[in-house]
Amino acid sequence: MAVSKKNAKRFGPNRPDAPALVRRQRVWSVIGTWLFILVFFVAPIGFGSAIFVVPAIFFTALLIATMRLSRRPDGPDAETLSKGELRAATPAEPVSVHAMWSPGAGVRGEPPQRGFLVCDGKRLRFECLKEQVRFDAAIDRIEVITLPSFMRPQLDLSIGGVNHSLRFFPAWDLGATFVGPTVAGEWYAQLRELGAS
Repeated sequence: MAVSKKNAKRFGPNRPDAPALVRRQRVWSVIGTWLFILVFFVAPIGFGSAIFVVPAIFFTALLIATMRLSRRPDGPDAETLSKGELRAATPAEPVSVHAMWSPGAGVRGEPPQRGFLVCDGKRLRFECLKEQVRFDAAIDRIEVITLPSFMRPQLDLSIGGVNHSLRFFPAWDLGATFVGPTVAGEWYAQLRELGAS
């Protein structure tokens, strides 16, 4: 997939360090979400609209869960790739992160599965928690089919004509649309550097 000039800097060799960028993005997304909850749910409650009590409690609980997830040592934020991490990976010391696999668009009947996305510098595979391997392919045989973005904060791959989608954040994470493109984008950029098309 060709990268536009606009995205060349974002995914090119001079891109910012992803872990530090993710930390900043997470802080701003949490601040922004708290402000959203205060303005659109808590303020109307203060003006006498009791109908906003349930949404305020619901979004507050989601945001607290999001903040806890972002601080976990096995959470997506902590597992963000640093520059050159995939290139330095070896079969003896592979890079492994938590992810959620789902079939690509147009495929039905397969439920999403939790597991690990593993790269040893030459091959990429997804191992489900049920000890199934969803795919195992040489990196130069993998095609990255969409650019991670605000609307699609995930890594989309095509392997042998079969599409695979990998999300690093749960669907309820209120900051996933802000942080997800950076986390998935670092996988995108490093896989491209290793020869993925």
